[in-house]
Amino acid sequence: LKQDRLLLYRDCNDAFKELLLGKFGRLPLGFPPDWVYESAFGKEYRNALEMRTTDSPLDGLGPINIDDETKALAGQIARHPTQEELIMYLNHPSDALKTILFRQKYGNPNHIPLDVWLEGMVPGQTLSFKDSDGKPHCLKIISIAHPDDTGSSEVRYTLDQELFSHIVKTGQSRENAKGITEMADETNPDHIGSPSAGDLWIMYVKPGDVVKQGEELFNITIMKQEKAVVAPRDGMVKRVLKTADYKFDKKMVPIKEGELLVVLGSPPKRCKSCGSPVKDDSGRFCPQCGKSLADDQG
Repeated sequence: LKQDRLLLYRDCNDAFKELLLGKFGRLPLGFPPDWVYESAFGKEYRNALEMRTTDSPLDGLGPINIDDETKALAGQIARHPTQEELIMYLNHPSDALKTILFRQKYGNPNHIPLDVWLEGMVPGQTLSFKDSDGKPHCLKIISIAHPDDTGSSEVRYTLDQELFSHIVKTGQSRENAKGITEMADETNPDHIGSPSAGDLWIMYVKPGDVVKQGEELFNITIMKQEKAVVAPRDGMVKRVLKTADYKFDKKMVPIKEGELLVVLGSPPKRCKSCGSPVKDDSGRFCPQCGKSLADDQG
């Protein structure tokens, strides 16, 4: 934590010096008194005074080809962008792309009531809303688990009577805070660790997912070479200690050789009527076909 604070202080100090030099553009009230530069730059403050500039950094930018930018965005979202999406992309490319892809996958979150946006939902609460097409939906929070050692909580909920499980990052990993990395137990067949040191490129599973033997769980890069790690048996994912999605956020997560990444559990029971996995043992009806599980077992 102390090292992180020192790095943050250094970055802020460097940014402040760049601001005093005019590198971010002309200051609204003009340059401050010389003593401010002496305080920030020390003995080199006179050189800093000579390096100040009132030139706008925007003047050095070349012209933008709107057609090229439109094609670039269309290639990333697999369709022609709207005018609003294009303007958002031109101003903030990375954030705009995340927003557009998020909406394509989950829909427009602006249909959620404001109080839910600000305060969230609690277990047992039910929310009825309509999507962008006017279709009604019903969302109910089943449970929100206490954060685990990775700082993640499992949220279980139903959407239109179908059960889902989602991992939400709610805090800092206790292992990372203590400098401790949980390692896979080679004698435990449920433990799946990294076969080598490298970077976690993408994690395909989350707690509650049902996997089959040979199904890819995650992918790591080792010296620019990709390596897929697959499930050794059928089962249901109990824990995911680290996650990554390089295609989405362009970030990879460093991992150690033998580091525990996924913990498998026993395969869930299946509905005898339709064969679908039943993850929630307390449920009375199959979430897929709606048949009574009690009658089915009887």
